[in-house]
Amino acid sequence: MSVSPTVDDFPYDVFVSYRHVEPEATWVRRTLIPRLEENNLRVLVDYRDFRLSRAILKEMERGVEQSCYTLCVLSPAYLDSGFTELENLMADHLGYEKKERRMLAIMREPCKPRLGMRIRLWLDMTNDEEFETNVERLIAELKQPPDSP
Repeated sequence: MSVSPTVDDFPYDVFVSYRHVEPEATWVRRTLIPRLEENNLRVLVDYRDFRLSRAILKEMERGVEQSCYTLCVLSPAYLDSGFTELENLMADHLGYEKKERRMLAIMREPCKPRLGMRIRLWLDMTNDEEFETNVERLIAELKQPPDSP
């Protein structure tokens, strides 16, 4: 009999997977991450937490494995990046391997994700006027343990 993990079983609550282009990068760094951390979520983000001189792919893998959730910030630029695609594929694969829901997604800019991501319900954060409602929903979700997909 396997025991389902709790959020305390991970060093981080969430690894944020996003594209380093504007305006996405500034929104993630100045709006999203501070709000998550204000609510006592342990956030792993590349620009601050990836170890210097380490292989980027190893750090991406560490982010996915050591975080309860990987949060994909979807945009056209995100979908064009091989690095972000690798991060969400690793999170997706780990979720299937562990039989847990380990990947969450927010839609920051309208785009059409790959089929494997379209089968999931994501949070629409394209309208800044609805940010408060949506970020509260996201925070509540990130505080829940991973469950079955």
